[in-house]
Amino acid sequence: MAGLLPLYSRRPVVFGFLLSVSVIVGSLLGLSFAMYHDLPGINDLERYKPNVVTRVLAEDGRLISELYLEKRIWAPYRNIPNLLKNAILDTEDDQFFSHQGVRLLSILRALVVDIRLGRMAQGGSTITQQLAKQLFLTPEKSIIRKIKEALLAIQIEKKYTKREILELYLNQIYLGSGAYGVESASQIYFGKSVADLSLAETALLAGLPRAPSRYSPFNNIELAKQRRATVLSRMRAENHISHEEEIAARAEPITLAKKEGNGGGALHFVETVRQYLEKKYGKDRLYREGLVVTTTLNLDMQKAAEDAVARGSQTINERIRRARVLTDKAKAQAALVAVRPGDGAVLAMVGGADFSSSQFNRAISSHRQPGSAFKPFVFLAAIDKGLSPADTIIDSPVSYKDPEHKGNWKPTNFSNKFYGPVTLRTMLENSINVASIKLLDKVGIDHVVALAKRCGIQSPLTPTLSLALGSSEVTPLELTSAFATLANNGLRAEPFFIVSIKNADNEILEERVPSFHDAIRPEVAYVITNMLKGVVQNGTGRAAKALNRPVAGKTGTTNDYRDAWFVGYTPDLAAGVWVGFDDNRSMGRGETGGRTAAPIWVEFMIQALRNHPVLDFTPPDSVVIRTIDRESGKLATKLCRDTFEEVFVAGSEPVDYCTLEREKDMRL
Repeated sequence: MAGLLPLYSRRPVVFGFLLSVSVIVGSLLGLSFAMYHDLPGINDLERYKPNVVTRVLAEDGRLISELYLEKRIWAPYRNIPNLLKNAILDTEDDQFFSHQGVRLLSILRALVVDIRLGRMAQGGSTITQQLAKQLFLTPEKSIIRKIKEALLAIQIEKKYTKREILELYLNQIYLGSGAYGVESASQIYFGKSVADLSLAETALLAGLPRAPSRYSPFNNIELAKQRRATVLSRMRAENHISHEEEIAARAEPITLAKKEGNGGGALHFVETVRQYLEKKYGKDRLYREGLVVTTTLNLDMQKAAEDAVARGSQTINERIRRARVLTDKAKAQAALVAVRPGDGAVLAMVGGADFSSSQFNRAISSHRQPGSAFKPFVFLAAIDKGLSPADTIIDSPVSYKDPEHKGNWKPTNFSNKFYGPVTLRTMLENSINVASIKLLDKVGIDHVVALAKRCGIQSPLTPTLSLALGSSEVTPLELTSAFATLANNGLRAEPFFIVSIKNADNEILEERVPSFHDAIRPEVAYVITNMLKGVVQNGTGRAAKALNRPVAGKTGTTNDYRDAWFVGYTPDLAAGVWVGFDDNRSMGRGETGGRTAAPIWVEFMIQALRNHPVLDFTPPDSVVIRTIDRESGKLATKLCRDTFEEVFVAGSEPVDYCTLEREKDMRL
């Protein structure tokens, strides 16, 4: 009897404990029944589509960027390696395939610890419970939430297979550094798909669900190694790896992919695409449906464009600083856009020197005066009306009524000199202002405006004589694409950015078919192109000779050096560069298109065309070639001093021969 006394004496404690547990369990059961009818419906899981990354691809299929609220790339169950599934199950829920959604002993054990500590310290949640929490509940830590989590898990297990639950979990779970799901995490941390992970990399990912920020290798490499070792130990204990594999994986160094930042390439281009997608498809589809957007961008050309703009902008701003043009921290900006003449595809685009400081896309949204870069369209109209490169205009002082300022306008040349009778070719090559204005007056402003519009200028063009000097504002994209029309033998191809858009099921939502229309006769376009080749060989565009291939181009400089342009093309690539200040201040004396914009253009084109064959422009049948005297524009004889082969639209070639003495009274 004496030996039984201690047992009797402990009975009240035991009974008290059992009574407490019974009360707790009874209360929890009662609370559970009360909450059962207030649970969210799990039937929505059948229609559930998590936010999936929209991927923006280059023309060749390489990834440019991803657009997302949650970075998630859906990986079907069959594509996730068993090694990764086992690693996560071994670590998070080793009885996943045997329980019915909850593990009561684990919950009770965690509950006792939580009660003892007076706070929610342990989870005890199965993978199904974790999924229920992520999909339907808030992240708050409370007994009420735990009960709801368990009830939802039981319902989920009744309705869905283990495979369906695990697939959803592996794609839903947050794994740190902005990654949702194992495929996204694999690419963020290691730059590869889950199918290509090593055992060590697999274990590192499997260790992240417990505390993604704490164990992220980007945040703490040592803690990541420790957590990886824990996962490997669990995998070994469950006989999913051998001892030798565990030792080798523990010793493997952690090699991470370069962490994504706010910088990077094609940011202005991607933003243009994003705005289009959001406007047409809405934010919900853009950020939830996992669209696949194939664009026109050429990544190699884009890299060349960004490098050229960065280096050119730095050089220009340093030069401006040395000249003491600036007293504040303002910087000159630059924009570059490249278009394929044959179909209008925008192959490269830089909207400013630094996207992080300014997201404004100057390549498509900044309207600036093009200066003399607009002159080719005046000469295009002249050739279209039957004039030729050999016809002459007298460059001399002239005065026009100026209704806007109630006085007379007396235009001048950049050199402040006049050149007398000059051929159209000489006028364009040397960008002679006054003679170009006279030519505009002769061919008609309306005709020039109409041709420029057909070639691709969409901005309003003020019908005044100052149009010959580029007084009406345009964007770099529209001016470049208009030059591309000349490169494409007068056939206008509308510029475009997107080739196709598909949804996550690979269904085509949109597919671009290039759009063309006849803008100008091929023979007229070819003659202007040949004249613009002369600008490069003999005139203001000499910097472009560095390409060592046939190229046509034109410089542009506006009053007080506020804008500098160079727009040019080869048969297979047209590009335009603009440089200036956003507030339209002067860049300082000497900052012309040839000095400021052309070097950026040349650097880009050399890199962009590095692996392209050297092509020349092919004349149509309706073009004829004649040897003429450069000075007079007449057919050459042995008496002429400076002769060369000129191109003409058939029927517009000269019929008179030059003489030794230049005639003084030439008139048009």
